[in-house]
Amino acid sequence: MSLKLKIRFSVFLLLLLLLGLGGYAFFTINYLENGAHGIEQHDFNVARSTVLAFLLAGTAVGVVMMVRLPRVVVRPLRRLTVDVEKVAGPGPATRVGVGRRDEVGSVATAVNRVLSQAQTDRRATLAELFTERNRMDSLVRSLDEGLLLLDEHQTIILANPVACDLLGLRQTELEGQPAAVVAEKNEPLRELLAPLAAHNLAGDAVPDPVFTFPHKGEAPHYQLSISPIELSTGETGKTVPGGHIFCLRNVSDFKKLDEVKSGFLATISHELKTPLASIKLSLMLLQNDRTDAAQRQKLAAGIGEETQRLLNMVGQLIDVARLDAGAGIKLDVQKMKLADVIGYATQTVHPQLADKQLQLDIQVPDGLPEVQGDVEKTTWVLINLLSNAIRYSPTAAPLVVRVLPWGEMVRVSVEDCGPGIPAEYHKRIFQRFAGVPGRTAKGNSSGLGLSISREFIAAQGGTLWVESQPERGSRFFFTLPVVA
Repeated sequence: MSLKLKIRFSVFLLLLLLLGLGGYAFFTINYLENGAHGIEQHDFNVARSTVLAFLLAGTAVGVVMMVRLPRVVVRPLRRLTVDVEKVAGPGPATRVGVGRRDEVGSVATAVNRVLSQAQTDRRATLAELFTERNRMDSLVRSLDEGLLLLDEHQTIILANPVACDLLGLRQTELEGQPAAVVAEKNEPLRELLAPLAAHNLAGDAVPDPVFTFPHKGEAPHYQLSISPIELSTGETGKTVPGGHIFCLRNVSDFKKLDEVKSGFLATISHELKTPLASIKLSLMLLQNDRTDAAQRQKLAAGIGEETQRLLNMVGQLIDVARLDAGAGIKLDVQKMKLADVIGYATQTVHPQLADKQLQLDIQVPDGLPEVQGDVEKTTWVLINLLSNAIRYSPTAAPLVVRVLPWGEMVRVSVEDCGPGIPAEYHKRIFQRFAGVPGRTAKGNSSGLGLSISREFIAAQGGTLWVESQPERGSRFFFTLPVVA
């Protein structure tokens, strides 16, 4: 029975008793008013008993309704309230019990539907949160930069693997620990916290400090930037400090680039100073009246050679500037015979070959197909490769230039008997201003020749690479496409 019917039935029963009592009293009074005579004592007793019975019954029903009806109404609501509190609490309950099919049961059923939908939404929200957390965790851990996160109490709440590796500590030894306590036993962390104490934060006028970590292989350089965290308080425009982010960025490549550029400036200054000094001395001798005609011709020839050397060096710098500016390489592509290119190049380097008494061996097979390319650029590349081979070859050593068909390409190689190049520098030597550390030779180069050569060959559709081992000489190869 529904709660509504229970209340209606109780009120109807009480009303029925009241109507019975009132009706009996009404008919009795009406009977007396119509001139009833001789009322006997028995009739009076019956009437009084009937009225008393109605009064007692009405009183009993009223008392029962007063006690029972609120309990009938409130008890299911209390049970529903307890069930809802259990569901809302931390316990395992997830549904409200439906005891009866009345109004309270309908409310419980509706609450269960709401709870079911809320649980579905909660699971979806938790799944999204877990996905985002895992994504952020993967992102932080995959960074190649060291990352430390300190809260407002200077407690380390996050340290990615790079930061742990640089500090030489495990993640469990960092996260959840006060930074000052860890820094007492860890010198690298103590040095990282020093800029924070000096208020050297990212974005100010003070340059970010650079730290080295000697316990790592080549003592890499890391630049530290410290960024404050601002947390919103919920009020418009108001924030409170929430900690700091320490970011360690690997700047080893930039440091190496600075060293390479410094070395390049020193080399290029030496390369420019030597011919200029020679030209100046030759001019002084030319101005001397005691210098005879034959000596003047020799000095003029020397000035011409030094001038050409300066022009070649300046030309390399101009080519690099054009490439950096994105101007590209202008090519005059045409059919050409590599035998002619080799002839031009060897004729140019002939004085260098004779000076070191090198034995040049040129191997060009008969019937070699023509290739497609720029004669001037290809000759320049071959001259550069031959000059390098001559520079590092011992006196009277053999030097081989070999040409072979190579599929749809023709491969040219320059082989020397020099000191060789370690495998870890095979790619580096083709970078600008780069070279092999500790490698010295007569007439140091600017470090641009191989870089420009690779650009020239690549622009013609070919490839330039090296095969070398220490103490076994070097072989430089480049390819050019065969004429279709």
